[in-house]
Amino acid sequence: MDGYTFFPDDANVAAGKKLWNPSKTLGIINTDPGYQCITCIGYAPSQGRRCRNPIRRDNRKFIMETLEEIAYLHPHNPAVLSQLRTIAGPALCVRYHQNQAERVLMEWQRKLQQLKPVKEERRSTKPTRSRHEPEPSQDERIKDLQKQLQEMMNLLAQLKGETNNQQHQDERYERRDKKKEEVERDSRKEKERLEKERLEKERLEQERLEQERLEQERLERERLKKERLEKERLEKERLEKERREKERLDKERAAKQRREQEEKRRCERERQQREREQKERQEWDQLWTNYQDRWVHFKASVSNETNVLDAIPWPVKTGSYRNAKASEVKAFFKNAVPRDASMSKLMRKECQKWHPDIIYRLLRGCEVTPVAQLLIDMICRVVTELLDNSAGKSANFLG
Repeated sequence: MDGYTFFPDDANVAAGKKLWNPSKTLGIINTDPGYQCITCIGYAPSQGRRCRNPIRRDNRKFIMETLEEIAYLHPHNPAVLSQLRTIAGPALCVRYHQNQAERVLMEWQRKLQQLKPVKEERRSTKPTRSRHEPEPSQDERIKDLQKQLQEMMNLLAQLKGETNNQQHQDERYERRDKKKEEVERDSRKEKERLEKERLEKERLEQERLEQERLEQERLERERLKKERLEKERLEKERLEKERREKERLDKERAAKQRREQEEKRRCERERQQREREQKERQEWDQLWTNYQDRWVHFKASVSNETNVLDAIPWPVKTGSYRNAKASEVKAFFKNAVPRDASMSKLMRKECQKWHPDIIYRLLRGCEVTPVAQLLIDMICRVVTELLDNSAGKSANFLG
C-alpha cells in the first residue's frame, strides 16, 4: 500500500512540496500491457477487467490538472474528495460506463482511507562530534548514567504519588456514583410505575376507541353496501333502457337507410331510363334527318347507271334494303317521326313518296329488279296502313 509524507512538527513544511502521488494511489493510469495511459476507469463486466476505451482529450487534461492540485493537499483533506468527485464522471467513457461514477468515487475513498503516513526524519540540529574530538572518560559516563537513574527514580516516585491520589479520588467518585445510582434507580422505578399506569390507561382507551372504530366501520360497510346495490340496480335499469333505445334507433336507422337506398336506386333507374330515352330520341331524330336528306339526294341524282337497291332511301334504322322488313319499317316510322309533327300529314307525304307510280317514274331508265319491286310494294302497303291508323281507323296504331 502506498503512503504519504507526514510532517509532525510544522504544518507549513509541506508548502510547495507534494505529499502523495494521486495518479499512482488511485490507479488512474491503465497499466494493462500495451496501454500505460489514461483510459476509462470503469469496469467492463463482460471482459472481467478495466475498460480500455479512450476518454476525451480535454477530459484527460482536466483530470491531470486536478490530480496535480490535490497532490499538495493532505489525502484526508475534505477538499481532496470534493475534487475527486468532479473528475469521476469525465474519467469514464461516455458510451458505456457513465453510470459507474458513484462506484468509482467510493473505491477512491476506500483507497484514501487505507493510506498510511510515512514520517520523514528530519536531520538533527545538534552539532555532531568531530572525528578528532576525544571520547568522554569512563567516570564521566558513569556520572551521566547515575544522573539519568536518579531522574528516573524521582519520576517513578512522582508517578506513585499521583497514582495514590488518583486511587483516593477514584474511591470518592465511586461512592458518589453508587449513591447517585441508588437515587436514579429509585427514580427509575417510580417512573416505570407511572409509565406502566399511563400505558395501561392508554391501552384501555385504545381498546375503547378501537371498538368504536370497528362499529363505525361495520355501519359504514353496511351503508356502502346498500348504496352499491342501489347503484347497481339503477345502472342495470339504465343499461337496459339504453339497450332498448339503441335497438329502436338502429331499427329506425336501418329502415330509413333502406328507404333512402331504394329511393336512390329508383331515382337512378329513372335517370338512366330518361338518358336512354333521350339518347334513343336523338338517334331517331338523326335517322329521320338522314332519311329526309337521302330522299333529297335520291331525287336529284337518279340516273341510268344508278343501283336501285343502294340508291333508294329505305325507311329502316340501318338504311339498307337488307333490313327492309315490314316490322322494321313500322318501327322506323313509329320512332323516327318527330313528336311535334302531325303523323297523318307525314304519312300522307310518305304515301306519295312510296306510291309505285311515283317511284317508278323517278326510276325510269333504271333497271328495277324483282326484289326492289317487292320491297317498294311492301313499304307502300305499310305506309298506307300507318296513314289509315293515324286517321283513327285502327285502335292499334303503331302497336
